[in-house]
Amino acid sequence: MFERLLAGLYIALAVVVPLHADEVTEGQTRITLPDTSGYSKVQREILAIERHRSAAIAAHDLTWLATAYAPDFRGITAGGMRVDRETLFKVFARDNPDSRFLIDELEIRQLEGVVTVTGRLRTTTMAGEVVGESRYLHVYVRRKGRWAIVNAAGSAVIQR
Repeated sequence: MFERLLAGLYIALAVVVPLHADEVTEGQTRITLPDTSGYSKVQREILAIERHRSAAIAAHDLTWLATAYAPDFRGITAGGMRVDRETLFKVFARDNPDSRFLIDELEIRQLEGVVTVTGRLRTTTMAGEVVGESRYLHVYVRRKGRWAIVNAAGSAVIQR
């Protein structure tokens, strides 16, 4: 019994403890965290939402994602497709379970009444081969006491 408990603890620690000081894994995504030493409480809150968003996408947790994306969400995928929230959730449902994602160059900016998140997303095979790369922008506004993504845009990065 104790061994099973200990094994579960090791698994939990592997998920929670960063791979090194500035990397964490959320769902199928490894995120290189920005230096948050100068971040405000709001910026830290948005970072927590972004981390949970990655895990929720991998888990197909549309209930939680519906709290993160505003009902009137609009966006543009890296492939140029215009999407609303319902369409975006269908895109999330198509994710390949064998794909892994790397997010880095993450920056969170707090502006007057708006918070933006920019980052680079790379899609890899389980073997680590990069098969796609894009940059993205998420735009958050506070509504009814909660931050929500109201707009997002992605741009494919052309591999040279």
